[in-house]
Amino acid sequence: MFSAMKNFVNRHRRKFLIGGFVVAGGMLTLRYAQRKLIEYQESKAREFFERTRRTQHFESTERTCNQAIMGLAPNLIEQILKNLDADHIVAELRNKPDEKIVLWNKLKVLAIGRLCALVYACSMLVITLRVQFNILGGYLYKDAINSDEQVTSELQHNYVALIQHFLSDGCDALCQLVEQKVEQIVNSYDLSRKLTLNETEQIFCSIQMAINSDASDPSTHLASYVYPSDVPASTSDALFEKMYNETIDMLESSDVSMLNANNVSRGFSIVMDNIADFYFKPVNGTIVTENGIKPNHITNTSTAAATTSAIESTDECATITEASTSEPLPNINTVSIPIPKLIPVINGLAKQRFNTTNQPPGLSTSLVTLYLISEKVKILGANTYEVFCQ
Repeated sequence: MFSAMKNFVNRHRRKFLIGGFVVAGGMLTLRYAQRKLIEYQESKAREFFERTRRTQHFESTERTCNQAIMGLAPNLIEQILKNLDADHIVAELRNKPDEKIVLWNKLKVLAIGRLCALVYACSMLVITLRVQFNILGGYLYKDAINSDEQVTSELQHNYVALIQHFLSDGCDALCQLVEQKVEQIVNSYDLSRKLTLNETEQIFCSIQMAINSDASDPSTHLASYVYPSDVPASTSDALFEKMYNETIDMLESSDVSMLNANNVSRGFSIVMDNIADFYFKPVNGTIVTENGIKPNHITNTSTAAATTSAIESTDECATITEASTSEPLPNINTVSIPIPKLIPVINGLAKQRFNTTNQPPGLSTSLVTLYLISEKVKILGANTYEVFCQ
């Protein structure tokens, strides 16, 4: 029996050898495939956890950025109101001085200038902090991944504090430029003139074009307004200088310039939407049309409309509710308002403080909110974070 088995093995030895190699190769291949599958799954799991961690860190950075913007916006708006203060002119006009025309022309420049400065400044604040916080967030994420601590608490504080320049000197320079351009444009509009909504919009378009064509245009020279020209002497850290220079490069890029210009255009649309309300109810229950003053039956709301006495209505606003009469509303394109009646409306809009609890929100609050939720601004922040966290 053993010899028969031996003969059988000898006869089929080659088959056994080949079969053994095939089985062994198959087992090795199976084990290799299993190992590679495990490595692939582990790699995908690491990528998923890293992506989730990065997403959570980015969202946290965005929330911190939004909080910083909401916290700094009131200070910026107060600085604009301080630079383009018109309260003393309003006080003089209430005393019925002899130089009424001169004072009204000054009030005209300051009121319109404040609105324009708000549109520009709010956009510049939102864009700058969005870029700044996402650059900082990218560096902090790399520190967390590498278990390093290059970005110290002191460096973070010094880097974020750079925006303080915009809240003082930068805002002053912006207001000065805006006031200069507004004066050039509105001086050609006599106080006795009546303005339609389209003519009022044209004034703001002309101001925007004048600012954009200036050598110190805030959109193309954003960095020069929001940051000091040199790195503060107290922060000589090499990493800080690198982050500072990288932020300057980002703020001076064509993408940021185009985004700020787009924001400004959208901001002026918000301004015109607010002003348009007063063209329905500009003067204490009357509508001024091209044929004169016409009775208005639009009902009052909790927000006071501009009164017949323009000075007394300087700090007041109006909103429009649905008419309770069958009489149709006038064509808004034919409604015209004398400039002395329009100036208090504009001045009242510009003086509204930043307050997120007021309903409806004031103009400055609406502008900051508009820029915060802008999809293009969000994309800028995400792209900036993605670049600097690699």
